[in-house]
Amino acid sequence: MRRLNRLLNPALSVGLPAFLTKGAGMFSGHMLSQYTAGMLIVEQRILSTPACTQSIPAAADQEDFVSMGMNTSLKGRQILENANGVLAIEFIAAAQALDFRDFKFGQGTRAAHACVRRFVEHLEEDRPLFVDHNRMMEAVKNNAVLAAVETEIGTLQTYYN
Repeated sequence: MRRLNRLLNPALSVGLPAFLTKGAGMFSGHMLSQYTAGMLIVEQRILSTPACTQSIPAAADQEDFVSMGMNTSLKGRQILENANGVLAIEFIAAAQALDFRDFKFGQGTRAAHACVRRFVEHLEEDRPLFVDHNRMMEAVKNNAVLAAVETEIGTLQTYYN
């Protein structure tokens, strides 16, 4: 959310237009995308409450958390889905911000920008953004941006096995 706030707030974005739109005041730009990302993050916080805090006694008080495994799995899946949605919105906003900049970008940044633009067009005038969000979220799930960047500059180092 801090990245989105810095991109959308003209007091913090170092020359970018408010809400990443030339028509701020007439157009909302990516303001509603920020609300959507905020809602997803708040839902993640709610879902992050450990399921065991909701346990109730069962089996003649011999077991009290057996049924929490499935709840935890479902919550974990939704948290991951929300994270993909937030990343999608951040990629869209970053690409929009790059559209307003006049300087030359590095190879990886250009590849990432081009990848985002394959899924989502520049926002010139307001339109319903849920289609863009959903399309970009699928691209995030499929690692499309990572693949585009790695094709351009080589494999990125990872710290996991």
